[in-house]
Amino acid sequence: MIFEDEASFWVDGTLHQTWSRVGVQPRVDTFGQRKTAHLFGAVALHDASFTYRFADKFNNGSFLTFLKHLVAKYAPRRIFLIIDNAPHHNLSKEGKDWLAANKKSIELHRLPPYSPEFMPMEGVWKATRKCATHNRFYKTPEHRDAALRRTFKKFQTRPQLIAAHVERFA
Repeated sequence: MIFEDEASFWVDGTLHQTWSRVGVQPRVDTFGQRKTAHLFGAVALHDASFTYRFADKFNNGSFLTFLKHLVAKYAPRRIFLIIDNAPHHNLSKEGKDWLAANKKSIELHRLPPYSPEFMPMEGVWKATRKCATHNRFYKTPEHRDAALRRTFKKFQTRPQLIAAHVERFA
């Protein structure tokens, strides 16, 4: 089983609890812009392997592109993909046709509505923010994206960094 979810990351870092000297207010620079990175991510239960893909926006076309990416990565294994009820998970006719043609490679299963507690990817996104965006400032979206890629590379080469978010679902 593989769990899929999406997340967005702003170029402005997320503010989070931190240490500072008494009487000194911690500061994180900001441009006040929301140049957003949209990401699809998936984590496998059997080994906590992590897959991701940047997208221009979340829609049924970009979701279909990610599905094709997963099928190519895990071939010839069959994928049981657990998804939430996001609107872009409702595939177009083209997507439904592709899914039907690839039913031996991938099968989609939806979580109950409003149940993020059943989605291990939520923990992976939390770890991503902790490693890449909390209390950090990036001058450009490219710098932020590079930090995200470095974090994801760590997750891929050292799955134990995210395994705790997955273990309770296995």
